Amino acid sequence: MAKKGKIKISKTKRNNQITNKMKKQGKLKLQRHRQKVQKQKAPVQTQPEYSSDSESSSNEWADMLDEDEQQYIVQRLAKQPQLLSNIPDEPETKRGSKRKRNKEKMPKPIKQSDTNISDSDSGAESDTDDSDVEEKYEKEQSERPAKKMRPLLPIKTKHGVMEREEECEESESEQEDDNDLNQRADTNEQSKTDSGSDSGMEVADEVNVSQPDEVDEVTTVELLAARRDKLRHEKLRIGALCSSLLESPEKKLKNLFPILYLMEERLKDGALNLLSVRKLATISAAEVFRDILPDYKIRHQDYSDIKLKKDTLSLYKYEKELLEFYKRYLQRLEKAANVLRQKKGDNRKFDEPTVSLALLSLRCMATLLVARPNFNYATNIAQSVVPFLDSREPRARAIVSESFASVFTEDKKGEITLAIVRLINQLVKRRGERLQPAALDCLLSLNIKHVELDQEAELQQKKRQEEKHKKRIVNLSKMEKKRAKKLKEVERELLETEAMESEAARKKLLTEVTKTVFHIYFRLLKTAPRSGLLAAALLGIAKFTHVINLEYYSDLVAILARLVADELVARRERLLCVRAVLCVLAGAGDALSVDPARFHNHLYDNTLHAHAGATQADAAIIVEAIWQMCARARRVSPAVLRAFCKRLAAAAAQLQHHAALAALALLHQLAQQSKAVTSLFETDETVGSGRYDPLSPSPEHCNAHCAAAHELCALRKHYHPTVRSAAASLLTRGSWPAELNKLTPMQILSQYDGCKMAFKPSVPPPKPHAQSGKSKTHAWANVDFKAHCNNIEENVAITFSEKIVR
Repeated sequence: MAKKGKIKISKTKRNNQITNKMKKQGKLKLQRHRQKVQKQKAPVQTQPEYSSDSESSSNEWADMLDEDEQQYIVQRLAKQPQLLSNIPDEPETKRGSKRKRNKEKMPKPIKQSDTNISDSDSGAESDTDDSDVEEKYEKEQSERPAKKMRPLLPIKTKHGVMEREEECEESESEQEDDNDLNQRADTNEQSKTDSGSDSGMEVADEVNVSQPDEVDEVTTVELLAARRDKLRHEKLRIGALCSSLLESPEKKLKNLFPILYLMEERLKDGALNLLSVRKLATISAAEVFRDILPDYKIRHQDYSDIKLKKDTLSLYKYEKELLEFYKRYLQRLEKAANVLRQKKGDNRKFDEPTVSLALLSLRCMATLLVARPNFNYATNIAQSVVPFLDSREPRARAIVSESFASVFTEDKKGEITLAIVRLINQLVKRRGERLQPAALDCLLSLNIKHVELDQEAELQQKKRQEEKHKKRIVNLSKMEKKRAKKLKEVERELLETEAMESEAARKKLLTEVTKTVFHIYFRLLKTAPRSGLLAAALLGIAKFTHVINLEYYSDLVAILARLVADELVARRERLLCVRAVLCVLAGAGDALSVDPARFHNHLYDNTLHAHAGATQADAAIIVEAIWQMCARARRVSPAVLRAFCKRLAAAAAQLQHHAALAALALLHQLAQQSKAVTSLFETDETVGSGRYDPLSPSPEHCNAHCAAAHELCALRKHYHPTVRSAAASLLTRGSWPAELNKLTPMQILSQYDGCKMAFKPSVPPPKPHAQSGKSKTHAWANVDFKAHCNNIEENVAITFSEKIVR
């Protein structure tokens, strides 16, 4: 059987088979993947051809030029021969036609004599032709727009590195701008020509242009009047825009455009905007946003592919535009407030108006954060405001601290609180010991009293046990699984629609806040024990000590004991350490086996250093520390309690009235808790042997059982009536004043403080004196002196001269 011959395949089909095979293997390089290589063409230097007609004119020009000028022109043409290549060679026919057009455009010449005409025909034709060509070339070059070149990456050739450029095509917007400029220029020229032709005074106009008009002097009164008029006009304008916007926000939302425009530093014409106008626009926009912003967060969703109702679509557009305007407003506020954020090395001093505008912008941001903490961009506001806690301006620090304190107290969800605390933690990490001490005062307003970290650990353990228990339960049937799944979906939807977060989620957020806060405090205790931030950390630890895990108590007490023993730490900070330890011991109860003797000794030794002068602020720390010790009075020895009572009576005599009242309230509380203290109020009975030593640093060995509270006798004559009554009730063991019964020592300290010029109880006005009905007549006590005065009146002439000084 003969072999079959191979089937012949055309070349095109073979190429297609190879292409498909390579395409399946991924080896095919498609045309669109090829990179176009730009080939650099060497610039062709065209040599100009000079005609014989131009030789005569060139000789004439050569006679007019010097040798140096001729040499310069030859060198320039050798370097750039294309200068003469652009000149068109026009035939005589074209010249004649163009000359006709020029003649049509030019006005008709005045008729002259035949002799003049013959002279012009003989010698002027060639000159006019050349001048027409030159004028036309110059006009074309001036009208031709300059080509914009864009630099490209250089390439390396054998001759060296070669720079490359290419022409850029103008965009439509640039072309429109050029056309507008050209149209304006044409209109200006037309107006000038029209005014010149109408007036017929071209020379006078030129003189006026050359000599500028003298500007009249503007007086200060005129400037103030103009400023007042402009300010009044802008006030009315802003008020009208805001009122119409508040009436119908959905329809008049575009009114925010001019309000935001008035916040700019410069207007469209380049003039400076008035600072008062900028402040008015800033405050007005803040009040408008406080009224129209919702309490919920607007979600960004794409409804381009979904058909919506007309009302839903309009609401979506309104919310989108509102977010855009709010974002622009916040950007302007941040730009104005950044004046107060000076970086390292920036020693610029701004004037007071600029600083006042920056403070106003900062206050507006803080107000919006307090008013709408759950709205969009609340986290962005907090992120831009937190760095001002470390500002050099104390007013800026106060504004931010007050706003954060109000946010912490009013926040019901905990999300914005957690965000702010984390930002403060980052600020403390970044700045370290250089941070302002007042930056952490706002953390004392955190609402974390009901958070229990130990309870959270117990809940986690209980949850693990429940998960183990679930695994042991027999698997549910399919119907029960479907039913449980549907119930979970319904519960999830209900949680999403609720306005308030569940209590479990809120506690979880507050637990994270508590961990972050104590992370800040413990870092400061270890890294900055001798800085001003130590006081803020100790204040926070003393206030939130009840939420600390028990496993950290021993380490915390050890760190605080080390700080108390350090003499380089200031006295106030060491008192704060003692107070924090006593707070920890009062909260822990019997869980800690710590001997507080060294802390009692330090507190007893420094109690008398507080007086009504410079150390008056330390009185509050001492009173609170002794109050915390009273909470565990049953675990304190009677000798220590007597010593502290004697020291409180001595300190009350040298403190102001509110601190003296708090000290007497502590005395009353200790007298009720311990019978050993009552011996201080009995002067007749002497108990034990020895003598009281007030200079002893140890309250255990000062022999306080031999002392008497004789300072109370002096306090019975105090200037404050409540102090007098409290001292008398302690001495006589009578009833305690009714106004102090339900108040703690710390409440007494704050309510009776007169630093705000409020005296409690109020000072009664003086009693009016009743006047007697009889009027007293003048009588001479000495008869001889009466006779002497009468003699002078009768015999001596007295004249008065009036002198007026002008």
